[in-house]
Amino acid sequence: MIVEEIAAFLTAQGLGTKNVDMWLHVTPDEPDECLTIYEYAGEEPEFVHDDVSVDTENPRVQIAVRSAQPQVARLRAEQVYQALMTIRNEMLNGTRILRCVPVDNPALVGRDESGRFLVTANFRVKKELTSL
Repeated sequence: MIVEEIAAFLTAQGLGTKNVDMWLHVTPDEPDECLTIYEYAGEEPEFVHDDVSVDTENPRVQIAVRSAQPQVARLRAEQVYQALMTIRNEMLNGTRILRCVPVDNPALVGRDESGRFLVTANFRVKKELTSL
């Protein structure tokens, strides 16, 4: 799953630790300051020439950063945003990620039910087809 690969990359960059301050698919109630990576529908896959098999896929991911302080959430989201844009032709968890392209800029989207601030950014990930 693409969220696993993105999480591995962010961990290597020192931007999060899975199940400590970085979560996949679901944001827990605690801790207040955390990062969650969500996968959602992306663009159609790409084919090469007349080949009938998929060459690359284009899933999308959302990075959601939560904090009690808006400037803390914004800073961490910006750090993640800058880091993900550096991905170029990297093998992550056995999947070749060709590029991670921002769809938008980090933006404060509101507060959660506990009043903590949420900043999100969305990315299109171009990756080679993952073998089953």
